[in-house]
Amino acid sequence: MPVTVLIVDVRSERSAALEQALLSAGFEVALRVDEHEDLHALVEQHQPDAVIIDADLPSRDTLEHLGQLGRRYPKPMIMLASEDAPDLVREAAGAGVSAYVVDHVIPAMVRSMVEVAITSFEAHRALKGELNRTQTTLVQRRSVDRAKAVVMETRGLSEDAAYQYLRKTAMNRRLALHELADELLKAARRR
Repeated sequence: MPVTVLIVDVRSERSAALEQALLSAGFEVALRVDEHEDLHALVEQHQPDAVIIDADLPSRDTLEHLGQLGRRYPKPMIMLASEDAPDLVREAAGAGVSAYVVDHVIPAMVRSMVEVAITSFEAHRALKGELNRTQTTLVQRRSVDRAKAVVMETRGLSEDAAYQYLRKTAMNRRLALHELADELLKAARRR
């Protein structure tokens, strides 16, 4: 299945050449739109695999809009610009832009540019997912540790015995250990 790209253009003559280069490289162009159109609705409707923003000098409003778009519909975004301003590059990256390309795009480079941006985006998304899972696990472990301390104090058990008590109770109630710990901690707060 070909990769589908949405082009957001400011300069239609340049983006027409970009569209032709994408088509020649085997990509499907979902649509070419103006930066003032409702990008959220268009991305939701067309579900592109990547978004290319063709702007001479992206404004702060454009970057803010892209940041909102990226949070709502995470997609690899490639910014084509005519200026290499370090602050602008940092702002674009902060808005979720996966690649910032300055000057003209050579048709032969289009395929690798889009593929690298997609690969980079997917790797970044995987890392974010792993970070979220790790943070959730850490929160759950802290909850179990606090519940274990409550059980040790209220029942006069050793650390190992308190943990075994929590495990057995969780299994008997068909709860995950952290769910039981959360219940126990809520009950302890009410006292």
